[in-house]
Amino acid sequence: MNVSAAITVTPILVADLLVEGEVMPVYVHVIDHPDARVLVDTGMTELHPAVVAAFDPLLYPLSRQDFDVAGIDIVVNTHLHADHCGGNHLFADRPIYVQRRELDDARGEDDYTIREWVNAPGLRYVPVDGELDAMLDTFLAGLANGAYEDDVAILAARPRDETE
Repeated sequence: MNVSAAITVTPILVADLLVEGEVMPVYVHVIDHPDARVLVDTGMTELHPAVVAAFDPLLYPLSRQDFDVAGIDIVVNTHLHADHCGGNHLFADRPIYVQRRELDDARGEDDYTIREWVNAPGLRYVPVDGELDAMLDTFLAGLANGAYEDDVAILAARPRDETE
């Protein structure tokens, strides 16, 4: 069976930020896989004074779009800047995968992100050690060995550069 043919990735516009005089669109991505529906990043659901001052954003939150929040099985945060994790609170009952170092930085460094968004009540982070390939390997290993009885694992495959 060709598993990659059954996987779709859909970008969803969640904000426009003003960066150095240019509009920068912010997208999250939904990965529809036969075993799970995965959301990569969550955008922002509300304005925060620090974000407004820095980026003058226009928000298109998932919670105000025709988007099935309940249909997401797991979340992956690529990093925890405000425009990537501001909607995490919508997924408080789902596992949120993030690199351990990123989570530590977001919780410990001043002016890194909007800390109350990272520490919203009920969030269930699953810290992963290592870079992106290590995170993907963790998902693949968990899926392969049946480690996710209550949670759902993501199978996301990409060709690896032989020089990596």
